Amino acid sequence: MTRQLSSSWTLAFRIFFPTLWITFFGIFTIAVLFTSKSQFGEVSATNLGLGLLAFVVVFVFIFWKTVFRLKRIDADDNYVYVTNYFKYIRYPHEDVECIEVSKGIMFNFGHVMLKGSGRFGSRIPFILSRKRLDIFLEDHPELRGWLVIK
Repeated sequence: MTRQLSSSWTLAFRIFFPTLWITFFGIFTIAVLFTSKSQFGEVSATNLGLGLLAFVVVFVFIFWKTVFRLKRIDADDNYVYVTNYFKYIRYPHEDVECIEVSKGIMFNFGHVMLKGSGRFGSRIPFILSRKRLDIFLEDHPELRGWLVIK
């Protein structure tokens, strides 16, 4: 039976939050850039538009380097499944070196470390559901050696 190891928050952080943020601020920036108004209070429309454009570009870059890298991780008796919600890749247990776990402020984070390079790289980040991981390791005690806590 396949078990999800990543948190359900992965979908929200990977798809919904960035999409809503980029849509809201992108449309707001476009509206400011293409408005016929020359002043917004004490700030010129050009300066406000360029500032908003820089703001959006910086945050899209931050999303690209952090949130967009998150993957959903599932596992069963023979394989570990990794998805970015558009494509699924399966790796045999023999290809997995370890799962690094680190505690964050709000969430636990994990990295699936592969022995070689895979489709998503050799270090695959995800938001960890510690409860789901513990249940999976109870069902598969031979895989307890995977767990590396940082």
